[in-house]
Amino acid sequence: MNKYRLLSILYYAGMLLIFCGIVMQMTNLPAALGVYAAGLIPFTGIRIYNFSVSISPRKRINAILLVSALSLIAAGVAIYFHRSYWIIFIAITAILDGYASFRKIS
Repeated sequence: MNKYRLLSILYYAGMLLIFCGIVMQMTNLPAALGVYAAGLIPFTGIRIYNFSVSISPRKRINAILLVSALSLIAAGVAIYFHRSYWIIFIAITAILDGYASFRKIS
């Protein structure tokens, strides 16, 4: 299997686990943090990898995506400490990812 295909599969599996963890947290299921954290590991790791190997024109967009991943980690910490503002970090991630998806690379 191609390395990039494997990374892509892991990335999307991580995104799915993060989404499931958020839905589970909103419905107050006890395993929500575990599912969320299991998705954060490949998701954040691949965003760090993409930032480190990116070429100069993509560096800024990958930095925005890395900050977005760090915001998801902050949401996980807020969930762990039972704080109600964890959803703000999810909203920050959504805004940053939306912004990065519409950026054009010159």
